Amino acid sequence: MAFDLTPLDLFDPSSYPTRRNEEWKYSDLSRALREAPARADLTHIQGEAGDFGGFYWHCAGDGQLNDLQAAVSKANGRLYLDMSDVGEEGAVAGYQGEGRIALGAGESLILLEDYSGALDYASSTVLHFDLAEGASLVRVVILDEPESAVSVRRSTVTTAPNSTFKQYVFSTGAKFQRFETHVTHAGHGAHVEMNGAYLLKDTAHFDYTTRVNHAEIDGTTGQLIKGLVKDRATAVFQGRIYVEKGADGTDARMRHQALMLNDGAHVRAKPELEIYADDVQCAHGNTIGAMDDAALFFCRSRGMPEETARALLMQAFVVPVAEQIEDEALREMVLNWIEDKAGGFYAL
Repeated sequence: MAFDLTPLDLFDPSSYPTRRNEEWKYSDLSRALREAPARADLTHIQGEAGDFGGFYWHCAGDGQLNDLQAAVSKANGRLYLDMSDVGEEGAVAGYQGEGRIALGAGESLILLEDYSGALDYASSTVLHFDLAEGASLVRVVILDEPESAVSVRRSTVTTAPNSTFKQYVFSTGAKFQRFETHVTHAGHGAHVEMNGAYLLKDTAHFDYTTRVNHAEIDGTTGQLIKGLVKDRATAVFQGRIYVEKGADGTDARMRHQALMLNDGAHVRAKPELEIYADDVQCAHGNTIGAMDDAALFFCRSRGMPEETARALLMQAFVVPVAEQIEDEALREMVLNWIEDKAGGFYAL
């Protein structure tokens, strides 16, 4: 099955998806970006590189995604992509770009993508990942963009037998933020994980859309998405696992859990399984609720102040996603980031 990426040209408003497009029903780009942004001058030095906590640092902000494969060849298995965009004051700067990373048979890569930025900008990027037989890619994505940012981050992943793709996405949202991942699952021992956590407040919008297509036998997929939403923020999760006829032995599981911390917050969740094979094990689950009053009472009955009890429970809710990261240094980095960003959620 070919990847079903909605055509999008950031500089052509007629290409912006609207709610009439089912795939974009809960995220209306044409409303968030009413006119095309101005093509912006590049603010980064392309190819700037260095060391970032044991990672090979490569600057790929402002849509400069042409040299990713060269960066991979220098990274010795640990690559930090600085994807930050810098906008302009008084106008919306526009960036878009497309890049590709291919891993050969048996190769492995730990990839840390950092999407941060400043000022007003709109950005659209597409990354393609091709994994050969036995290859392994661990992808950790930090979406820490300014409140005024409009961003659409899309990626495609093609796996091969016995390959492994693990993705962990962490987001604080933006004015409009959508993160899409489309996976063609090769089966035959290939394993895919697509996890994520979001912490949204104020008027932030975050859309996490995933598509996994199982076309061959004996493939496994696991998904765990957890999030906190407060104020008037909106979270969207759209996950679909498609199992083609003949893809027997598929084992696919998807779980989304969210806490809405006040009445004005919104969560739109649409987990889907579409199965045309007989001998499979597939399941999905979705729960959206409020903080567990019994757990809060339990903590307070042990003498814990309410603010401390809320902090403990909220952090405990999203941290399990980060704890699945096997690389110790990277896991610690993400846990520290969550602790920093979760600070604004304690006082309600």
